[in-house]
Amino acid sequence: MEFESHKKIFKRTFKFSRYKITKQKTSGNHFRGVECPEPRSGHRIVVLDGNVYTFGGYTPIAEGGSVNHLLFKQLWRYNVAARCWKLLESTGEIPEELASHSAALLGSYMLVYGGTGLPFGETSSNSVHICNLNTLEWSKLDTEGTKPDEMYGQAMIIHDNKAYVCGGTTGYSYSMDVHCLDVKTKIWTNLDGKNDSERPPSRYRHEIAFHKDRIYVFGGGTAFDSYDFKEVPFFDLTTSSWNKVAPSVEFLEPRRCHGCVQVELVSFKFIICLAPYVYICGGFDGTRCFSDIWKFDLNTHQWKKLSVKLPTPLYFHSVFVTNEGQLFVFGGVDSIENNSRTNTLYSMWLKIPSLSQMAWQAMLNYTPHIARIDKNILNLITTVIKFLPVACIFMAIKTLPALAVAPSIGVM
Repeated sequence: MEFESHKKIFKRTFKFSRYKITKQKTSGNHFRGVECPEPRSGHRIVVLDGNVYTFGGYTPIAEGGSVNHLLFKQLWRYNVAARCWKLLESTGEIPEELASHSAALLGSYMLVYGGTGLPFGETSSNSVHICNLNTLEWSKLDTEGTKPDEMYGQAMIIHDNKAYVCGGTTGYSYSMDVHCLDVKTKIWTNLDGKNDSERPPSRYRHEIAFHKDRIYVFGGGTAFDSYDFKEVPFFDLTTSSWNKVAPSVEFLEPRRCHGCVQVELVSFKFIICLAPYVYICGGFDGTRCFSDIWKFDLNTHQWKKLSVKLPTPLYFHSVFVTNEGQLFVFGGVDSIENNSRTNTLYSMWLKIPSLSQMAWQAMLNYTPHIARIDKNILNLITTVIKFLPVACIFMAIKTLPALAVAPSIGVM
């Protein structure tokens, strides 16, 4: 019987595919059920060491003809290998503004900035919180300097230990100011543009990318408008001025509340160089919700529409890409008519990863219950694989299902 089950596993041939979006499965127990986050929007995700972390979010719940608005003061973790969600018990100064905040990964820390409570805009934030993802301890940074106004829906990106924040809304007015927080000195600086004539319209729920001392702004809008991509504004950090590029041929339709990631082309242990590509998926223009995925070349300033789409149109979802190029998409609004949210997690490879990462993906394919393998055995196998010839790696990986027969210590 065990031999037959292993034959079925061996038939599950592994083939790496770029630009193929897949739904991440969730394992559970028939008695205790499957633990997973409730559907949500306005949350943020980061990914560290094979774990997807999601913080915050919002959902409306209809009860007896009325609607209750719920914010999630929660930190969840999804382990990709074990296919399990877990609600984490974090401590410390946890943010109270839990919707449309910004989040970024800085080493093993998740940095969270801004956001709003309920009602939206009544209690916005300009505070910076960090969560140590190893200890699950939150702390609030005591910052100085010229801080941004309390807002939500702003965009943030971290480069060279500096957090750049752009735009946002109070719920009544909108901004396009650019601020910089030096994470080491904890000092804010207002980077006022010199040429206001080129300043783009104020907005929220846009996204930004960093390339060659320029901060590129993609989409966004207000409660009534969504901005197009016929021109892509950028803030030049060397001149503290605004300018723009005008892509030709094709570009995506106006939208806000979309997902945006920037892929890293080179990733060594001590050197990280940002690639010239930005990927945008989903979004909302006020009447329509999108499922398309586009790629923008930051060198040629040209758009290209991918043939792959999100399985369902989404907006107010959250996305993150790993250094190896694996995109994760979680949650969001999946129906305008029903005003419904989802808690589905998708992933897609945006570039060809390292051989060791491809070997790990093959291992997950051939050993779906890898969490049952003893940690010591698993560490030994992964260490040995690094020194095997390429032709032997996948043969070695195919022997792993036999190790998962007996119950043992999990990886979670």
